[in-house]
Amino acid sequence: MARKLFVLSLDGTPYTLLRDSLERLPHLRRLFAQGAFVQMDSVIPAISSVAWATFATGVNPAQHNIFGFVDIDDQRRFVIPNAQHLCASPLWQRFSKLGLRSIWVNLPIAYPPEPLNGVMISGFLCTQLEEGVYPPELLPTLQRINYIIDADPARAYTDPEGFLVELRSALEGRRHLTWHLLEREPWDFFLLHIMETDRLHHFFWDAKDDPRHPHHRDFWSFYEELDRFVGELLERLPAECELMLLSDHGFCSLEYEVELNLFLRQRGFLRFGNGAPADLSQLHPSSRAFGLIPGRLYITDKAERTRQELIAALHELKDPQGRPVIARIWQREEIYSGTQLPRAADLIAVPYNGFDLKARLNAQQLFVKSAIQGMHTGDDAFLFVRGHTIQRRPRLLDLAPTIYTLLGLPIPHEFEGRSLL
Repeated sequence: MARKLFVLSLDGTPYTLLRDSLERLPHLRRLFAQGAFVQMDSVIPAISSVAWATFATGVNPAQHNIFGFVDIDDQRRFVIPNAQHLCASPLWQRFSKLGLRSIWVNLPIAYPPEPLNGVMISGFLCTQLEEGVYPPELLPTLQRINYIIDADPARAYTDPEGFLVELRSALEGRRHLTWHLLEREPWDFFLLHIMETDRLHHFFWDAKDDPRHPHHRDFWSFYEELDRFVGELLERLPAECELMLLSDHGFCSLEYEVELNLFLRQRGFLRFGNGAPADLSQLHPSSRAFGLIPGRLYITDKAERTRQELIAALHELKDPQGRPVIARIWQREEIYSGTQLPRAADLIAVPYNGFDLKARLNAQQLFVKSAIQGMHTGDDAFLFVRGHTIQRRPRLLDLAPTIYTLLGLPIPHEFEGRSLL
């Protein structure tokens, strides 16, 4: 019998959060007892666009060409990369060529949707539902169930209660769509992505451990609702179906957003022409470096002296309490390899937990506190595979070959990770 694989991805859900909360999540507790539930390493930088591109292609950023949520073109103008920027074949294309029927719901990098042997509903990179559905005949069904692409993060700043309602509505829409597709669409591979966990953590992380927080109960009621959904999903999946759950990165408390471009301006690395810059095309000729989120630093004069001075300056950066901000600085050649390496940042700074590296061009304050309460971490993603054991610590890069193993397929030689099974 041909194998089937269902993947449930929970964006930004830490291994440690689930591990420590299983008493209140009975369906996940029973499920995790049936296989390998382990901590997993993400990518550098630990951001959803890079992580899910790595997951979907099985190669590192210098091969798949997605280096961050925001990138720049040849004129240093800002662009938001999506699936059209991929330089490596994603799984949905590979599956179609193999004759496998796949369903992709809400995966961030899967936009714009493309014709495939199956179904694709785009994630938050899509702003209009009408532009994110393949085949387009499914659009009326999504409209009928009030499916929304993503809760509006901007609402969390002014109306947190309304934002929580949107999170639950988004989850409910994914639930109804999943039942619709399971009942009506044949499939070999089915991925359902839950973005709401990441949104919850960014804006309500402080509520998690504080019973006095006004949204403490809201935080855990969302997880309890998600747990009930998992229980219902287990009842509806085919008995012979392989099952994988995972996240793309972890989370921790945020103390400060740190504006790296302001830091570069203060240290003399970055200058603009007259007026407030709209983008990086307005760099002054004397500029030597600029930054993009999160922690990506580009050396414009390509001088080794600039690289070394910048590394030293970053290591000297301390917060108002005197604590160092930067835990590690990678040179791109240390962590990336491939045809797109020249497009990567020269340096990738990884902060200590609590410091989120930003890169606004007009920032006036180096250390900022905002409504955002949680930030990404790279070492606390999770992976669960039902009915199997995992003998080594996984990396996100290992999941594409592991998926091929679960489907009983020969692993493409282009994949850079190793199957965990």
